[in-house]
Amino acid sequence: MTESVSNEKRIARRTILSGAVMLGGGAAISAAVPSLALTAADAAIASSGQLAPIAGSGLPGNTAGAAESTAGRMKFSREFLSNKVFQDLALNFDRADVARVDSKLLETGAVVQPNGDILFRIFAPQAKDVTLKFQLVRDGQLVLKKNEEGVFEGLLGWEEDHTGPMNVVVYVDGMDFLYPQMPIHWSTSRPRNFIEVPDTDMEFMLIKDVPHGAMSREIFWADAIQSWERCGVYTPPGYMKSSREYPVLYLQHGGGENELVWGYCGRVAHILDNLIAAGKAEPFIVVMNNGMLRYSGNPSTVIDDALERILIESCIPHIEKNYRVKTGKWNRTISGLSMGCMQTCDIAFRHPELFGNLGSLNASMTHDRESFNTTYERPYPKVLKDREKFARDYKVYFRSTIPVEDHFDYFLADDKLCADAGIDTLPGYRRIVYPKRTSRWNGWRMGLRDFAQMLFKA
Repeated sequence: MTESVSNEKRIARRTILSGAVMLGGGAAISAAVPSLALTAADAAIASSGQLAPIAGSGLPGNTAGAAESTAGRMKFSREFLSNKVFQDLALNFDRADVARVDSKLLETGAVVQPNGDILFRIFAPQAKDVTLKFQLVRDGQLVLKKNEEGVFEGLLGWEEDHTGPMNVVVYVDGMDFLYPQMPIHWSTSRPRNFIEVPDTDMEFMLIKDVPHGAMSREIFWADAIQSWERCGVYTPPGYMKSSREYPVLYLQHGGGENELVWGYCGRVAHILDNLIAAGKAEPFIVVMNNGMLRYSGNPSTVIDDALERILIESCIPHIEKNYRVKTGKWNRTISGLSMGCMQTCDIAFRHPELFGNLGSLNASMTHDRESFNTTYERPYPKVLKDREKFARDYKVYFRSTIPVEDHFDYFLADDKLCADAGIDTLPGYRRIVYPKRTSRWNGWRMGLRDFAQMLFKA
């Protein structure tokens, strides 16, 4: 089933000059499959900016009442901005302490304003200049101005096509460092300050008054690399009070991230808590591994089969020994975003005896060897040659992306592969391209939300 959205062949980024905020650069995505045309429904949804719900699934579109447009800005409710999801981090669940100067408290860090603008305040009294550079949601920089208290300040304007988790690199007199009063997560293979730029379309990931599952971390021995490793585990609401067994989703992150990012940036627990409470998803366990592990011991864009062996030889046996899980391929799913999607496709296609469902989030089977290469022969060309076997091996094959994704042309190339193989006519196939304003992490969250509702159905 193919759904929503936009097969836009060219994405133009606006150049914005607002105070000291400079965003720019023109970028075009050339279509690898020019024969794929926009349907009327695709064009309408892509231009509307509305979330496209899956037919018959009760998925949310824009949330009414949470915010209203005010002359190019949004007016966010106090309740929305105060939701604890924005403080649910690996290092803390409550706001970090404020800066103290001569017993005086100074409010610093990043504060989201009611209209979505973000006020940055960096205390650096001895510094000459402080500049912020942004990653993930938007490019560009913001030059802060120093006030009498030694606090550098600047306002970043809210824009509807630049929302979600945004890395903030703080440069003080030309050197970058982590600012302690701003949230911190793991991204680009190191700790980074970041801020969640609010978006009411992400209402489905907020912490709500529903039963909550638990996030934990498991240590296990990985024979493939002769090392102790760690995985993150989400158990659904009620797991600790019941004797019930649950199916499992093995969920992978993208390049430069680790096994914690889906929990504290992707908000997997809150998304699933809300879906389960609404009766839209079956309860299941989620296991998240570090996809950057290599035999060499060094993270690399050259992908070997270390993760595959760690997962199959060590992690899955550990989970099935220590958690109440249903076994067998139809009770196992694998999914991933970006680099993790490439790993997902390869592992699932090499091991149809282990996984009965797979989800591809914002990425594709097709890839160029300059971005990611492998030390093994990729299995998808052979797998796609046998439609009947594919239908027997996989109950659900989910694909989603966003038009501004760097590898959108590869997603279109996968469209052609699936169409030529007849995979796109299978009952468990679903393809979604989210509206063009959707940022990467928001697209990944939306993909998880939609994919979860297809899994482990009777």
